[in-house]
Formats: sequence, structure tokens, C-alpha cells
Amino acid sequence: MNELLEQFLVETRELVQSATDDLLALEAAPEDAEAVNRAFRAFHTLKGSVGLFDYSPWFALLHAAEDGLSAARAGTLAVDAVLIDLSLETLDATTRWADAIETTGRLPDAATAEGTTLAGRYRALLARGTKSSTGGRTERPDWAERLVATPRAAAAGGTLTAVRYHPRGDCFFSGDDPLGLVRKVPGLLTLSVEAAAPWFAAEEFDVYDCNLVVTLLSDAPRAEVDAIFQLVADQVTTLEISAASVEESASGKTRTVDAAGPAMGPVAAAVLAEQVKVLATPADADTVAGRSEACARAAANVLRSDGRQEDADRFGQVLQRSPDAVRELIEVILAGSVTAVGSVVPAKAYEASEIREETTSGEARTLRVDSVRVDAVVALVGELVVARNALSHVADRAAAGEDPLSVVRAIRDADATIGRLATAVHRSAVSLRLTPLSQVFRRFARPVREAARNLGREIELDVRGEDTEADKAVVDSLFEPLLHVVRNAVDHGLEDAGTRRRAGKPAAGRIRILAEPDADGILVSVSDDGRGIDPAFIRRRAIERGLRSAEAAAALDDAAVTDLIFAPGFSTSESVSALSGRGVGMDVVRAAAERMGGQVSVESRVGHGTTVRLHLPQAVALARLMVVESGGDPYGVAMDGVSEVVRRPRSGIHAVDGGAATVLRGRTLPVFPLADLLGYRDRSVLARQATEALLLVVRAGGESVALEVDRLADRIDAVVRPPSGLVGAVPGVSGTTILGDGGVLLVLDPTALLSEVLIGEGRGPGTKP
Repeated sequence: MNELLEQFLVETRELVQSATDDLLALEAAPEDAEAVNRAFRAFHTLKGSVGLFDYSPWFALLHAAEDGLSAARAGTLAVDAVLIDLSLETLDATTRWADAIETTGRLPDAATAEGTTLAGRYRALLARGTKSSTGGRTERPDWAERLVATPRAAAAGGTLTAVRYHPRGDCFFSGDDPLGLVRKVPGLLTLSVEAAAPWFAAEEFDVYDCNLVVTLLSDAPRAEVDAIFQLVADQVTTLEISAASVEESASGKTRTVDAAGPAMGPVAAAVLAEQVKVLATPADADTVAGRSEACARAAANVLRSDGRQEDADRFGQVLQRSPDAVRELIEVILAGSVTAVGSVVPAKAYEASEIREETTSGEARTLRVDSVRVDAVVALVGELVVARNALSHVADRAAAGEDPLSVVRAIRDADATIGRLATAVHRSAVSLRLTPLSQVFRRFARPVREAARNLGREIELDVRGEDTEADKAVVDSLFEPLLHVVRNAVDHGLEDAGTRRRAGKPAAGRIRILAEPDADGILVSVSDDGRGIDPAFIRRRAIERGLRSAEAAAALDDAAVTDLIFAPGFSTSESVSALSGRGVGMDVVRAAAERMGGQVSVESRVGHGTTVRLHLPQAVALARLMVVESGGDPYGVAMDGVSEVVRRPRSGIHAVDGGAATVLRGRTLPVFPLADLLGYRDRSVLARQATEALLLVVRAGGESVALEVDRLADRIDAVVRPPSGLVGAVPGVSGTTILGDGGVLLVLDPTALLSEVLIGEGRGPGTKP
């Protein structure tokens, strides 16, 4: 895949998410003009990007969608559920087609038929909208009414095209030439160039900030006019106006046309009118002469381009006189011509909030790095280079025969400095990958909306903590497990409106997604105010599904029973639905959390709701490992997973039901030799000949378990890499790291090693050995 196509696919997915957010916002507030504008811009940008490649069905569909949203911006098409649903379907198709191109390099075979169908539905909507808006000219925007009311519009006849072009403030830096585009419009009849917002004072005036709104009327077909503005379509509103409505607007109005001279082009007239405004603005004596010369040259140039060389030459005669002389000459030239601007009613002063469009969409890039973080890494690398040079100096001292003890102390100091800097560099480098969770949370509005529709329920989604940051790998892996949790909250947690009313709750259920820092990690929780989890029901269902025996289920406390919802194959649903009921869900959540190096827990109150919490690492940080030996081989165990390390005499370890257990501070702990779990039973027999047992107390399956090892070898800080290749297929291995001697250390996951043993013995969370 070439780099351009890869970037296109990345930006496509970002634009799809942005457009989805805006469409859902429109569903809640159809009158939100800014949301319509943002959605239109997203579709317009998508269409432009697709146009770079040979995907005709895709381009045609997005063009139809753009037309629909353009009509919504112009007020000729209602922003209703039909338009929003159709636009969301278009985004769904866009996502599928982008995935297909990424996988196969081409559009799906059904893309042409699907695109044609969706585009046809847009055309049907536009036809319906046109018929519903022919009731009279009052449904047109004010700016269009002013254009239609001019004499030239009335004299033209036929269908006219009205355009409102509001260039971005930074358009000049993008290579746009607003008046150059207007000059290319065929059949131009009427033009008005106005200030988009009140002008700043002279001392604050920025000549590179475009503060204009251009409205124009053309007798050319709309397709030809749209072609002129195709690269700035997100800044343009276009309307088609019938001859009948033009006559209605012009009826009863007095047409005043001064035929004293030949007609001046509307662009030239507009430029001259702006020079008059500039010259009328008060200025300091030091700037008057320069401003007068600039305005005179601008007026002369535009007159030459309009074929009025004689008038242009007149400015050379008055240039040495006062600014008033230049302004008077421009006014005389304007008065001596039939100008379209002269017949347009001056527009009202637009409010900035009405005409200023957002130029930034807030879209999250694949990886956005704060320059301050990059600077911090560079500074630390500089310190690391200095420390390395210091170590080289110590080596020279050793080579020179300096006192060995002094050299050893210097080496240890250098090692400590380099270790400190290496840790700081790692921490800073890891921070470069931190990404806000907003790009995950933004994706849930759509699934919740669809689920609420399918189930006929009212659901309010409350998302908080979107600015919380986590490693990109965590953020990329978080959507799927959270989606399972949200689906369960919608399908199992929330009641229907009638049930909620009878329980004294609001008819609309609430789901809250919250992210917040939690020690060295983050806490992501999904809460609902639904029916909660009934432990008695979970017990019965666990027995029915064969997940626990009746005796084992009875021995579980309520917290341990609730934890059973994470067991593979467990489901509380009576039937299979589009959302759940297949026994796949919460076990996937726990597995995903563990893959990310985190944990998941659940808390529930019957009748009040349920909260599922995911405790996740914020970044891939240095792990503190305890290096232990078992069966003669070294292994790493994360110190965070070890509650304590104890030594017990062999006499204190007793045989229980074919296994072993010990009593620690009044608690009975099952004991499992690590060598047995790793398949080295013969080596564990040799280890048990020692008079004492070295035990690591860890948590597994919701209970404390003692893991017997031969000895503690070391404690190290290391970067743990995910297991891959042959190691990736070994159960109970969470990763690998490199030791100082170059050897590979397997890092174990005691919970995974012990879980199969505990389940095989029929002991779940909360049971007694």
C-alpha cells in the first residue's frame, strides 16, 4: 500500500467519526446550524479525498450526500431522522469500503449497487425538499432575497443560481483567491461584497485576514457554478431560483437604473466600492499618502482588467492630490456606470457568531505529540550522552592504573547516573505515545443510539474524562471490551420505561462512561442505573450452565457470585438477541483487560444499577520484577502481583485432597510448587527436600494462593515485551525481557498459571480449599 493511500484511509476513519458525532448532535438539536456546517465539511472533505483515487461509486455517493447536506445548510431540506439515518448509512458504507480497500486494494463488488441505491435516496429527498419549498419567496434566506430583488435578476428570466461565498479568514495562506474565483463565474448578473464582521480599528487591521462575504447571482446552470467553487465548497451555499419566484420578488418594486454610462463588471464595481470604504477610514498623517497610492493603484488595475483603460489612466492625474481626490474619482466612475452593486440593498451587519465557521474539527490524529514532551526527551538524551562520556573517562582512569577501589566507586556512580537517566528517558519516551481517550469514547454514541432504537428504550449516554490519556496501544485495544460492557448495560442492565416508572425512576435510563487517573494507571468505568445484578439469580444460572456445582455455588459470597459473570460461556439472557445471549461478552472483557496488563471488577446493587471498572496501565512503563528460580531455571514475576513473600517450615505444609496447603495468620492457603505448574514435577520433588519452603503469596481466581519457588535471585526494573513466536503459545507467560548477561527471562503470569488448576478442581472465587 502506498503512503498516500495509507494516509487517506487514516483520515477517512477520522472524518467518519467526526461526521458521526455531528450527525448525532443534529439529531438532538436539528436547528444547530454549526453542526450542519461541520457535517457538511466532513462529507465534502471525504468526497475530495476519494476524488484523488479511481473509486467512482464512492465519489458519486459522497457527492449525493454532500448535495443533501448542502440543501440542509441552505434551509431547503429539513434536518430530520430520514436525512440523518441516510447520512449515517453512507458513513457505514464508507467505513466498510475503506476496510475493503485496506484489505484487498479495491472496493467490494456490491459497492456500485449499494452506492447507486443510497444516492437515489438522496435524490428523492432533494426532490421532496424542492417541492416543499416552492410555497413562496419568504422561505429563501435574506441574502438570496436581496439578490433576487435586483433589476438584472428580473430581466434575466429562466432559472438562476444564487451563491453565498464566505471565505475562511486564512484563505490567502491556503492559496485561495476569492475574487479570482468570483471572476470566473459564468453569466454573472449581480454581486455584493460585504464585510463579514465589523472591521477592526486601523492599528489592529490585519491585511491577511479575509473578512468578506460574497453573494452573487448567475444565469448559468448550477453545475457550472458549482464547478468554479468545487475546491471551497465547504465555504459556499448555493441555491437554484426559478423565474416565477424572481418575478414575484420583483413585482411592485421600483427599478432605478442610471444609464449614464456603459455597464461596469460587478467584480470591478465591488473592488472600487471597497476602496472608497478604505479611504473613508480615519488614518494617521504618516499613512495617508501610502494608503491613497495603494487604493489608486488597486482601482486602476481593476479598471484595466475590466477593459476601462481611459478611467484607469485618470488615476495618474489625481494621485499626487489628497486622498479625497482619489475617493471622489472612484465615486464619479461608479456613478457613471450601471453597476450591479448599486442596485443591491446594503446587507445588514452580520453577527460574528452567524457567519464565522469553525476551521478546526478537533479530530484526533493517529498520534499527536506535544512539542514540550519531545523537547524533554531531547534534553534527557543530551544528559545521557554526558553520562556516557563520564563513563569513558572512568575507563581511561582504570587503564592508567588508578586505585581499583576508586575506579569501582566511580563506575558505580556512573552506573547509578546512567540508570537514573535511562529510566527518565524511558518515562519521557513512553509519554510520547499517550493519547486521549476521547477517540474511543466518541465512538459509543452511535451504538447506544442504535441499541436504544432496537429495544424501544430511552437511554441517555453521559461521557466524562475524555481528556484522560493512556498509551496508544491501550486506547486502540479499549473499544471492544468497553463495547461489550455497554451492550450488557443496555440489554441486561436498563429496564424499559414502564418498569422504571413503576420503580420510581426516570423513564430514560442512564449509562455513564468515566475515565480518571488511578495511581500509576487509569480507571475506566461503565455505570448504569438499571436493575442491578441479583446474586441469587447468578447462583441458579451458574448451576444450570454447569459452571459450578450446587455445593460450590452455595459456598460463594455475593461478591464472588457477581464475579461469575466473567466466566466463559456465562449469560443471564434467556434468548439470543442482536446484542447478547450467546455467552460471549464479559469473559472477553476480562481477557482483554488482562492482555493490556490490567484488571476488571464489578460492583452492583439490586435495583440501583451496576458498575464495571477496568483498572488499566496508563503506559508501557518499566516493570519491577522479582527474579525467582524454580527447577534450576530463572523466571520473572511482577512484584505488583505478589502480596508477600514468606518462609514456612515443611512441617507447616500439609497434604489436603491430593494437594498441599498451609495456614498463614489464620488463613488457609493452597500451595502449588511453581515447577509442577511448569511441568517439571521431578525437579519440584528435589526442591521439597529442603527444610523450608519459600512461598510467594499471589491472588488468583479471587483468592490468595501460595506459589512455592526454590529461591529469590534478584529484583530488577525491565521493559517487558509481549510474548511472540513459540513463547506466545506457552500458557502462563505474560512476556519476556533481556537480562544483563544477554539471556532471555520469561515473565510469568501466576494468575493464568493457577486459574486452570483452580477451575479444574471446581474451586472458584471465594471457595475454601
